[in-house]
Formats: sequence, structure tokens, C-alpha cells
Amino acid sequence: NRKRDWNIMKAEKGLNILARMLLILFVISATILPVLTTKAQEPEYDGYYSRFILHNAIALAFIVIILFRALIRRKFKKNFLVGVLLLLAVYIGYNVLYYQNMDIIQFPWAQYNTAISLGLLIVLMATETQTIFCDDKLIKIIIAIILITNLIGIYVYCQGYLSMHMYNFKLYFHPFEFTDYYERRFNWIYFYKCQYSCILLLFVGFFVAHKDKFLNIIAYFLSLAVLFVCLYIAHTNTSMIGAGLIVVADLVDEFFKNHKFIIAKAIAVGAAAVVGIKYVLKWLSGERNLSTMGSRVPIWRAAVEKIKANPQGIGNRFVLNRDDWFHFDNFNTNNCHNIFLNEMLRYSIPVGCCYAAFFIVTAIYSLIKKFSFSRLATWLAFFLAVSMDYSVQTPELSMVMFMLYCIFFYPLEKNN
Repeated sequence: NRKRDWNIMKAEKGLNILARMLLILFVISATILPVLTTKAQEPEYDGYYSRFILHNAIALAFIVIILFRALIRRKFKKNFLVGVLLLLAVYIGYNVLYYQNMDIIQFPWAQYNTAISLGLLIVLMATETQTIFCDDKLIKIIIAIILITNLIGIYVYCQGYLSMHMYNFKLYFHPFEFTDYYERRFNWIYFYKCQYSCILLLFVGFFVAHKDKFLNIIAYFLSLAVLFVCLYIAHTNTSMIGAGLIVVADLVDEFFKNHKFIIAKAIAVGAAAVVGIKYVLKWLSGERNLSTMGSRVPIWRAAVEKIKANPQGIGNRFVLNRDDWFHFDNFNTNNCHNIFLNEMLRYSIPVGCCYAAFFIVTAIYSLIKKFSFSRLATWLAFFLAVSMDYSVQTPELSMVMFMLYCIFFYPLEKNN
């Protein structure tokens, strides 16, 4: 028995090391050079019709390893059981409904990749990860990787490039001069600035949630400064505001740690919030038409009408058929500028509702487990970003799920 236990412990140690290495490779691939294949005919649509995604393949291998490890050593967590069961129910519903509607959708790759991405969060919540994260050492490595990729990105931007991609196993640099955009922006390794900005938003939330892992307070604020520089050059106002909201909310949490003079503090924070909102709205009004929320309101109206006309989704006609684009007021766009509406338009209303439910259940459950202003602000900022544009697509969904786990659930694992 002792020999058997010793062999099992050695096997577990080996699996922990393997899982840790896979996670590091996953983060490197997802944040520095995500490799994918596609059959889209135009480069700007590659993200919409991604097929093989390297970091998803790594994520799948990681899922298999930690599930096997959990089964042989009973490394399942109990403190997130309710959340795991709720998300698992939504996850099953999403995949069943997607599969049943495959004749209309005609694009199974999105289901494969989304199943891996959503499954990654569920498995991380269900299994013990402290030994894999090596008591926060992995968090420090991830912080370093995030800083490295964004510093490289700033350099690429300064060299005059809008973005860099690796699809169909070829490296592409996209010069800014050959774009039709009216503003200078930066996408880095993503297909649109809104995707990059949304990931940066989550990186800010990640840094805030793990600020105790930095060398000191100076290193923490310098690291945040790098992310805010990237947000500035990406030029996405909603994410810039959202990131600022997260940092301010964390300061409010610190402000209220001492419960003395709580009423006076609440009044002071309320007054500061009113002044801040007034300033932000004034600044935004110079950037966008606030009466239409930057043309989002007419886009959403048109999107809802098109979804009503196509409740089963339009599948492969999405963005590829210009007749299905939204045309109004001398303006046209190829998507709904909202990740949940896009999911409904592409894959059907039921599939889109399950997709939205997965995020909503995750948000509510995470706030029930532990509430703080910074955690609430992170969710508000995230939902603002994904409601205003196609800010989360298949290639970055796994990294989004991993960040959500690291921000909201991993810090609570020690309470198990």
C-alpha cells in the first residue's frame, strides 16, 4: 500500500508539473502569438471563422491532464460546487442546441472551440489548482508574460504597424498606412481594437486582484501604467473608462477597509463619483455622439430586427454576405456590435441565450461568493465592453475564461 501511495504521489507530482507547463504555454500562445487556421477569403474575417487554434489545443490537453489527476487523487473542490453545476447545465444546453441547429449553422469549428473555452472555466472551478499554480508562483509568471507581450506590442506600434497575426501558419504584419480607419488605433495580435482592449481590461482586473504578487507598490503601478498606455494607443474609450473604473473601485475598497467615519466616507465617495461621471461624459461627448451611444442604438435596433427575421441564425452568411449587413442612414456594418446579439444572429436565439447565460451566471455567482467594489467594477467594465462591440470572439475566448478564473475564483480557492 505504501509503495502504491508513493507511486501515486509521484504520478501526481509529474501531472502537476505537466499541467503547469501546459498553462504557461497556453498563456504564451494566447497572448504573444496565437496561431490559427481559417478558410475566410478576407483577412479581416479570419477571427470570425477560426478553425484550429493552437492555444485551444493546449487548453484541451490541460483539461484532460487535470481531470485525470483529479480522478486518481480526488482533487475536486467543493466550495464552487453550485457554480460548477449551474455552468455545466448551461454548457450542456449550449452544445446540444448548437448541434441540433448545425444544418443551418454549417460551421462546427465554432462549437468545438467554444466548448473547449467554456469547459476550461468549469474544469478549473471544479478541480484543485493551488498545487498547479505552485502557491501563486504561476500568477507571477503570468504577470511577467502579460507585461512582455504588451511591451513588445508598444514597440510594434511605434514601428508603424496596426497588428500582427499568425494564421494559416504565416506571419503577417499589418501596416497602419494601409487601413481605412479615420483614427490611429492598435489591435496588436487581435483582429480589432475592441478585442485587444477587452483583454487589456481583464489584465487590469487581474493585476488588481493579485497586486500583492508584485515586488512592491511601485512595480504594481508601473505595470498598470503599461496596460493603460496600451489602452490609450488601442483607442477604445469604453475599455479605457472601464479599466479606470476597476482601479478606482479598488481604491474605494481600500478606503472602506477601516469602518470608522463610514457615513462621511460614503458621502465623499458619492460626491467624487458625481464629479467623475460629469467629467467622463463631457470627454466622451467630444469623442462620440452620446445620443446614439456612438451609433450603437441604431445598430442594435437593426440587429434585433434581423435576429427576429432569422431566429435559427444565419450561419455562414454572417459578414460574408454583404446583403446581410445592416444598412441605414448612409451607414453599414457587418455585425451587431454586441457579443450576445452576434451569437444569436450567427447560431440562433437559443444558442445565443445560453452563451449570454454562461457569462451572467458566472458574474452573479462570483459576486455572491465574494463581493467587493473592484470585483463588481471588473464585471461592469467587462459587460460594457462586450455590449458595445464584438469584443470577444472565438480566438480569445479561452484566455477570457482563464482570466475570469484567475480574477474571481482562484483567490477564493484557499477558503476550501
